[in-house]
Amino acid sequence: MNKAERNRRSGFVAAYREGLGLAAVAAISTPSGIRIIAERDGVDPLFAGGEIVQARWWCRRADDAERVAAAASARLGRRKATENAPADASSVAGSIIRAARQLNVALASEEAIVEEAMALAGRIDQEIERLKQVGGLRTINKSYRDYRIETSARGECVMRYQDWMNKYRENLVRQLAETLRYF
Repeated sequence: MNKAERNRRSGFVAAYREGLGLAAVAAISTPSGIRIIAERDGVDPLFAGGEIVQARWWCRRADDAERVAAAASARLGRRKATENAPADASSVAGSIIRAARQLNVALASEEAIVEEAMALAGRIDQEIERLKQVGGLRTINKSYRDYRIETSARGECVMRYQDWMNKYRENLVRQLAETLRYF
């Protein structure tokens, strides 16, 4: 997969998570060990100082993500105190999954979210292709033309059609995911 395709794919996944309003529970590897965090609003956390996301799960509510992260962290703290051993990635993952199960919070893996997002994006691409075959892209192309005229009038750079179309598809993914939020 080339860089453009990776960027396109990550844009669809981010739009899907944003549309669903997902929050992350992440296991972060730091120089001093592994810690568990909750990240609101489905934003990819950015880390400095050698911190690496080891694993991440997604849930529908930020409050649930915080509860799971707190319970899993407490579980790891108790384990560390009794066993006097640093946590490894598998024990952290197990702590997160057990905490979620105990709190009755459904978690989705990173892979499951990517798969769902790409399936939705694929359906959108199929529909756009169908519209292209029957000449149904007139309104979309008119939207691009209007965007181009307005952006040029402001003296700003205009996105290429393909880039604009990718943003258009991301917005469709976001909007469709938002409609799925309450199902």
